[in-house]
Amino acid sequence: NGTFRGNNPAFVTATAALETYWTDGSAMEKQTRARGEQVERALISITEENLADVKEYRGRGLVWGLEFHAKDRAARVARRAFELGLLIETSGPQGEVVKLLPALTVTPGELDEGLSVLARSVRETA
Repeated sequence: NGTFRGNNPAFVTATAALETYWTDGSAMEKQTRARGEQVERALISITEENLADVKEYRGRGLVWGLEFHAKDRAARVARRAFELGLLIETSGPQGEVVKLLPALTVTPGELDEGLSVLARSVRETA
């Protein structure tokens, strides 16, 4: 046992996840890529609708960020999203980024719903 050695429950959980989601060799990878493209399309749209406010979007797979020029904007977007039922976090040196970390098992419909709430939250906090 130690800080960087892991622990038995983590090893058992990781083994079960690998056996469940990676048994066919590439389905999970393809699914993650497809969901990442879905997120990117939505963030492109949000950015285009809010060119004066959004500094940039960036990410890969299912890890994405939406950075705002106004440092307090990400917190306002996260607060509004929470009011609408979506839990997102902020990050960045000054909290200027809305961080998206959906589950690897998210469905396209669930992801669309969350991305719609995000877009609405950005619009409503302008």
